[in-house]
Amino acid sequence: MNLHIISTINGLENEGMRNVATHLSREFEKLHTVKFSGLKDVFSIIKNGIKSDVTLVFARLTKPVYYMLRVVRPFIGKICVVCVQPVSKEFAELNRRHRVVDCCLTICKEDVENAFDSSIVHTFPVGINREKFKPSAVKREVLCKKLGLPDNKTVVLHVGHCSSGRYLEEMLTLDRKKYHCVVIASGMFDDENTIKALRKGGIDLRHGFVENIEDYYNCADVYFFPTKSSEFVISVPLSVMEALSCGTPVVAYRSFSKLSLIKTNDKNAIKLIDNLNELASAIDISKEGKRELSFLADPENWSEVSKEVLAFLTKNLE
Repeated sequence: MNLHIISTINGLENEGMRNVATHLSREFEKLHTVKFSGLKDVFSIIKNGIKSDVTLVFARLTKPVYYMLRVVRPFIGKICVVCVQPVSKEFAELNRRHRVVDCCLTICKEDVENAFDSSIVHTFPVGINREKFKPSAVKREVLCKKLGLPDNKTVVLHVGHCSSGRYLEEMLTLDRKKYHCVVIASGMFDDENTIKALRKGGIDLRHGFVENIEDYYNCADVYFFPTKSSEFVISVPLSVMEALSCGTPVVAYRSFSKLSLIKTNDKNAIKLIDNLNELASAIDISKEGKRELSFLADPENWSEVSKEVLAFLTKNLE
């Protein structure tokens, strides 16, 4: 099969959509011909799309993306959008008037239920590299020394972006004498005020893609996921899955209800809070559940996920 992928893949796994696109693309390339185009490179999209059986669009479905697809649609074949966040109202309305999408892959059915007919939608699971994200055989104190983290404090970790909608500033309410808060930021979607506040407040902020990010998950006592809105994160946060896969418990807000899509094997894997006043006590309780076993219940690896996706695409090409 000739596959054409429209995305911003750069070989790194440092952003939700890009992470999903990168993993699936690597699996596709093992058995199929895959070509890539950037979101804004219309010439490349048309050139690669003409020769492909299907074009997969890994992008937040917004008004500009709709008009890009409207322009290239006459020149390329089947178009399949891959949704990891809710479809914008503008895209949904425009696509209903003049369809540019043939089928849809999504990690959360709720994200697309008002945008596409259910007959063209397939929900696929988020994969996990089980060989990479697993409890470490290396002792915590050794990992802490390696990463420059204290082993005499509760290490609270977050991996992601320093955007204003992440609510990372909530870490500033934690007592620095008891908790060491570390944020691994991708460098994408940075908000300068957020960065200044975190640094001024003594948060251990580290920028850039980290190849051995599993060491941080294993070193952490608790993973904190403060995001409350789908606007600032994909519907099934990979960082939460990666932390759980390493045996690190998660503290998150009940308002981000989509965390229920992550299937765990322990009721204490994710502790949900309603407000900031509950954060410190939730961390203290959760850290006691840190363990040397994964918290994920029968997760699929990316190879298994890609086979499911390819089966859906093949069926829709018939």
